[in-house]
Amino acid sequence: MTTSQFQVKEHTIPCQSIREYHHAVKGVDPPLQLAVKQYIPLNNLNPSPDDITIIAGHANGIPKECYEPIWDDLLRLTRVKIKAIWMADCSHQGASGVLNEQILGDDHLLLMVNHFRDQIQPPIVGVAHSLSCSQFVHLSIMHPRLLHSHVFLEPMIQQDAENHIRRNAFWRRWDPRAVNAYIRFGLRRVPTSSSGTVTLTTTKAQEAWTYLWFNPTPHAGSDITERFLNSDLAVTTKEGDNHNPNYVTVCPWSCMAFEFLPYMRPSVFGGVAAGRVHAEVLPGSSQMAPLEKVQDTARLISLWLEAQLELYLKEKVFWECQYNSGKSEQDGRVLSAQWMKYTKEPVDTQRPAKPHL
Repeated sequence: MTTSQFQVKEHTIPCQSIREYHHAVKGVDPPLQLAVKQYIPLNNLNPSPDDITIIAGHANGIPKECYEPIWDDLLRLTRVKIKAIWMADCSHQGASGVLNEQILGDDHLLLMVNHFRDQIQPPIVGVAHSLSCSQFVHLSIMHPRLLHSHVFLEPMIQQDAENHIRRNAFWRRWDPRAVNAYIRFGLRRVPTSSSGTVTLTTTKAQEAWTYLWFNPTPHAGSDITERFLNSDLAVTTKEGDNHNPNYVTVCPWSCMAFEFLPYMRPSVFGGVAAGRVHAEVLPGSSQMAPLEKVQDTARLISLWLEAQLELYLKEKVFWECQYNSGKSEQDGRVLSAQWMKYTKEPVDTQRPAKPHL
């Protein structure tokens, strides 16, 4: 049980005020809300500044609570001290979707960090599953130094719904703890019903719309409305690309995330050769591996956290104790003589070689 290992705090915060897509919300008031859970390990209620903070993201249609078994096993397995784990439901899914159901159209993590800036402090590691992986890529491009590292993983009656879930082959592969969490948080009572009927917490429509952007309007060639409709799509694309403006259904955000990968800084910059990228395969699992092989997933996350914390501490010592930019004097108030000297040199002046000891 998560509550036996964590102090769980629930928060509701406002979402980003300007949405990327028109019709994502009905008007501008009231603002969208984000349902957030903060998991504070009971064995580390007085954390040190260098303990790790985790920000996690869920797969499409999967409530954030389904990942609690991973946090339980991670805390049991890891030698790393964890300050807290933060996880939010996307604004149109899970508990957030329920908060916003009256204002969602048919169509925030940085804001969450800023909202809780006194509690979410480096080192911060992102743990993302499926849909949220591309979100974390975009977040790292927007704010390159925010995350030190990433781990990228992929109407009925209540009793009838529960029986269906437990019998269904899709859920039978899951860890029983994750299934129980889905039954508890992935279903909710129908607001207008008094007979105990339930529906999905994340509606089928919102889950489907998350996968694809839909544009069946006739192609207008060079008409200005094409840029209104396809502002996030590629101007020139190949057949088969998921951000082709000629297609009725597209998925631009995942295409852009893939193209952004070479520019990501957290545990990617330098690539495999620099030891900043590592891949693991869990045999016999599917895209839902984090919910099927919970302990194996937690073990791999733990090993990665241990290695990345060691690297973070080396980087911290470098910046705080070893590095001097040489650009200023008088406690950072004026330009240094070295700065003035080099700015008068040709633009292709080479850096001096570091002496070998």
